[in-house]
Amino acid sequence: MENNNRNESTSKRVILNSGFLYANMIVTMIVQLISVRILVNALGIADYAIYSLVAGVVALFAFINVAMAASTQRFISYAIGEGKEENVREIFYQSVVLHLLIGLVVLVLLEAGGLYYVKCFLRAPAERIPAATLLLHCITASTFVNIITVPYEADINANENMGVIAAINIFDSLMKLAVALLVMYTSTDKLCLYGVLTMVCMIITLLIKRFYCLARYPESHIRWHKINDFRQARDMASFTAWNLIGSGCSVARYQGTGIVLNQFFALAVNTAYGVAQQVNGLLLFFANSIVRAIRPQVVKSEGNGNRSRMLRLSATTCKITSLMVALLAVPLGISIEHILRIWLGHNPGAECVMFCRCFLVIVFLNQLTIGLQIAIESVGKIRLLQCTVGSLHLLPLLLGFVCFRCGLPPSSIMICIIGEEIVALFVRAAIAHHLAGLAAWHFLWRTVLPCVVAVPLVTAATCCVLRLTDLEGWLHCIVAFAFSIPVLAAVSYFWIINEKERKPINEFVLLGLQKLKLR
Repeated sequence: MENNNRNESTSKRVILNSGFLYANMIVTMIVQLISVRILVNALGIADYAIYSLVAGVVALFAFINVAMAASTQRFISYAIGEGKEENVREIFYQSVVLHLLIGLVVLVLLEAGGLYYVKCFLRAPAERIPAATLLLHCITASTFVNIITVPYEADINANENMGVIAAINIFDSLMKLAVALLVMYTSTDKLCLYGVLTMVCMIITLLIKRFYCLARYPESHIRWHKINDFRQARDMASFTAWNLIGSGCSVARYQGTGIVLNQFFALAVNTAYGVAQQVNGLLLFFANSIVRAIRPQVVKSEGNGNRSRMLRLSATTCKITSLMVALLAVPLGISIEHILRIWLGHNPGAECVMFCRCFLVIVFLNQLTIGLQIAIESVGKIRLLQCTVGSLHLLPLLLGFVCFRCGLPPSSIMICIIGEEIVALFVRAAIAHHLAGLAAWHFLWRTVLPCVVAVPLVTAATCCVLRLTDLEGWLHCIVAFAFSIPVLAAVSYFWIINEKERKPINEFVLLGLQKLKLR
C-alpha cells in the first residue's frame, strides 16, 4: 500500500513538472521563433552566417558544459535516491571545484582555438573579421560563466523544482527577444552589439539560478576545503570524461557539418543550415523538457536499488518523448515550407527546407532511445556507450566530405547523419541489454516498432488530406496541425501506450476536469 502511494505521488510529481516544462516550452518556442526572424532580418545573410559559424566553433569546444551538467545531475540524483544528505553536499562541492577547473581550461582553449579558426579558416568578408573576433570573445566569456554555474542548475533539476526552471527560461527568452528588437533598430554594428548583449543576458540568467540555490538548498552553501574522498571525485571525473567524449562527438557532428558546408558552398547555404539548426534546437528543447521531468526519477530508482522500475521508466521515456516529438515533427515536416515563409518573411531556399526536414527525422530517431541513454547513465557504466556511439557520430563528417568532393549536393551529408542515427539506435539497445539487463528485442518490438510504423502512416494520411484540399499559407499549416496531431495522439493512446502508461494520463485529465468543475 505504501509503495503504491509512493508511486502515485511520483506520477503526480512527474505530471506536474511536465506541465511546468510544457508551459515553459510553449512560451520559449514562440519567443525564440519571433527572435530568430527578427535577428535574421536585422543581421542580414552574411552576418547571420558569421554568427552561426562562430557560435558553432564555440559549441564545438563548449560541449563540456552539456556533459558536466548531465554528470552532476546524475550523481546528485543518485545520492538523493540513496538518502545520504552528507553525500549530496560533498558531491555538490566537488562538482563546483571540478567545474571551476574545467571552465578555466575551456576558456583558454576557446580563445586559442576560436581565434585560430576566425583568422585562418572563416570564409567571410575581410572587413567583418574584427566583428567576428569580438563576437568570439563575448561567447567565450558567456561559456565560462555557464560552465561554473552548471552545478546550481543540476541541483535544481535533481530536486525536481521544474517550476523555477520554467520561470527562469521564460525570463531568459524574453530578454533575448528584447535584445533582438534592440539590434534591429540600432545604428551601431549589429553583430558586435548582439554578441555583447547576449553575453549580458546569459550572465544575468545564470546568476539567478545560483542565488536561488543558495536560498533554497543547504548543499549549495559550500565551504572551501581539501577534498578527502578522492574515490568519489575520481568516479565523477571518470564519468564526466566519458560523457565528454560522447557529448563532444555529438556536438562535433552538428557543428562540424556547418564548417564542412562552409568549405564547399556559399554563405547562403550556411545561413540555411543555421536557420534549420534553430528549428532543430527548438524541437530538441521540446524533447528535453519531457526528459527533464522524468530523468531524476530514473536515476533515483537505480540509486534506491529498484532496477526493474528504472528500466520500465526508461522504456516509457523512449516511447513518450518520441511520440511527443512526432506530434510536432509530422505537421512541421509537411508544412515546413509554408511555416518558413511565414516565419522568415520571404521564400526559403530549397536547402533550408531540406535541412529542416532532415533535422526533424534525426531528432525523432534519437528520441526513440533517449531513455536507454539515461538508463545506462543511471547504472554508471557509460564508457562503452560513449566510445561506440560517439565514434558513429563522427562518421557522417567523413562521409559528407567525400560526398562533397564527388560533387554531391548539401543534402548528402544529412542523409549520412540519418543513416548513422538508425545504426546508433540498435547499438544503444544492445549496450543497454549488456549493461543494464534490458530485454532488447522486446524493447524494439514493443516500443520502437509501433512508433516507427505509426508516424509514417499518419504523415502519409495527412499529406493525402492536404492534397485534396489544395491549401496554401496559414490554412495549409492549420489543417496539417489540426488533422495530424489528434490522429497521431489517438493512435498513440489506443495502440502504442500500454495500460500502466495510460493511468497517470487519465488521472491528470480527470484532475483537470475536476478543477474546471469547481470553478
